[in-house]
Amino acid sequence: MNKTEHILACIIEECAEVQQAATKALRFGLEDRYPDRPPNTSNRQDIISELADLRAVMDMACGLGLGIWMPLANPDKRKKVGKWMAHAVGTGALVEDEGSD
Repeated sequence: MNKTEHILACIIEECAEVQQAATKALRFGLEDRYPDRPPNTSNRQDIISELADLRAVMDMACGLGLGIWMPLANPDKRKKVGKWMAHAVGTGALVEDEGSD
């Protein structure tokens, strides 16, 4: 395995960890935590931590010159997700959060 392959494996691993943290938050709530963990380690904090780890590995990929460069946010993706969220609201599959604009 070379450095490029190693970093690609790390990206895959970190994506899986983000997926796991998000799924736990979906199942148990953002503020829930394992009973044996400190109070500041909620599912929300786990997601933030895993996303930060993923970003670090993405930065490493950029440093290796893999041709991977990511802006902070993809405006086209934001539009696409917004479009499908609006569709889901229209079908009744998605409800607005209380207090959201």
